[in-house]
Amino acid sequence: MEIFRFWAKAVRMTYNAYKILPLLAFLVCSFSLAPGNAAQLKVAVNSDWPPFSHGTGKTAQGILPDLMKEIVTNKMGIDVVNVGYPWARTQRMVETGQLDAMITVPTAGRLKYANSSEELVYTVEMRSVAKRGSAAEKKLLESPAAESLQSFRYCDIRGNGWGKRFTEKYQITPLIASKVSSCLRMVSKNRVDVTLQSSAVAMLEIAAAKLDKELAVLPTVYGKMEFTLLLSKKSGLGRGFLKRFDETVKSMKADGSYDALIKRLRSGG
Repeated sequence: MEIFRFWAKAVRMTYNAYKILPLLAFLVCSFSLAPGNAAQLKVAVNSDWPPFSHGTGKTAQGILPDLMKEIVTNKMGIDVVNVGYPWARTQRMVETGQLDAMITVPTAGRLKYANSSEELVYTVEMRSVAKRGSAAEKKLLESPAAESLQSFRYCDIRGNGWGKRFTEKYQITPLIASKVSSCLRMVSKNRVDVTLQSSAVAMLEIAAAKLDKELAVLPTVYGKMEFTLLLSKKSGLGRGFLKRFDETVKSMKADGSYDALIKRLRSGG
């Protein structure tokens, strides 16, 4: 009889333990995402796209890595690790779930393996660069419509998805270069007339090459790349994290701290 009572008690204890396991799992997940706890967001960034992001491995830095640290670490209390890779590998790391997220345009292809934040994280403005005093600069200042670019020799960089869509739309046949700096050098040497690039990237490259007196970034914005945070569907953080992220960014935009942050990051401060 004693053996029977012992066995029955053991069965009840085991049954009760199984009943509370789902609750324990829920509490553990909730705790891991609570501010100030050990949750971590691993962000994949382009290792060769200054000033937005540059540096390999965990040495990655730039506007986008700093932006994530400000929002996710300082505002949400979640540690951020920014990891730099070549752009193609960056996307594969997020697709396979080896890293949690990336900051880029939420294309249909990317949304197959990642969920997007609702709030925009960063907007990249695309502007033209021409040689100072050239016919291209004069015409684009007087008539900045995109169609005006059709009459000029145009340089674009390999792998620029936005540029490819733009040139196809306006029937422009570009000369393809490997880097933004290559396009800028060709403009300065009159091998091409104009290039369209991110204004931040163009100004940084112009300064680095000491071409400030030769090249001008013109004022017209020909397009924008609107970046969101793309969270891998294989990430353990899940949609709960994205909801908190959206609420945080929306609140920052409402109180003006987001605009102040973007201004500071763009100025290098």
